[in-house]
Amino acid sequence: MSSGINENSVKFRILSCAVDLFAKKGYTETTIRELADASGMKGSSIYNHFESKNAILECILQDYSTYNTDVFQKRNIMEILRDDPTSDGILKCMQLSFPPERQKYYLKVLCVLLQEQLRNPTVRNYICEHVILRAEVNSKAILHALMKLEIIRYDTDVDFWIKIVSSLLYAFATRSMLGIGDATPDFVGKGMVELLKSTYDLMFETCGVKKAAKLR
Repeated sequence: MSSGINENSVKFRILSCAVDLFAKKGYTETTIRELADASGMKGSSIYNHFESKNAILECILQDYSTYNTDVFQKRNIMEILRDDPTSDGILKCMQLSFPPERQKYYLKVLCVLLQEQLRNPTVRNYICEHVILRAEVNSKAILHALMKLEIIRYDTDVDFWIKIVSSLLYAFATRSMLGIGDATPDFVGKGMVELLKSTYDLMFETCGVKKAAKLR
């Protein structure tokens, strides 16, 4: 695990149980006693690994950020976009942050983020400082790769398109948290995919050097 936490360790077992409980009951409603019972531990022994419940939450978020960033950076997005220079190809690149071996775990983390963003300062700050920023960095890398492949023009205003996508994604996530529209919290939720595809299709139409063969 990129953050240095062994997946077979007691510490990771606590994190996994915490994600389950936070997603189902909410962070505030989950007690250390419940977390200890779910982890097969005595209540006091939790504190041998984490000083507080908030420390557990912070560790979950740090792991989420570090692991997803590492996974994205290790994949060849140029190769993906060369094979599929369309909005579908962009979606494939963005999904690299949700590798199959950790998809279920991190989708639960997303549930926690959606549920807690309005009432928990730790989560709210994390979303602003890490989730949105990381998405913008990844999006910029994707758009620059499209420029190098001469799929979109070199004078394309990258920051403009990144701001549009980031604002739409955050608005979608907030709507989902409030139970408005498509409430699916995972990346492959129908509403989110349609939102991203339509935005990037528009970008290809307005900024494309050539119309990609697979572009619908």
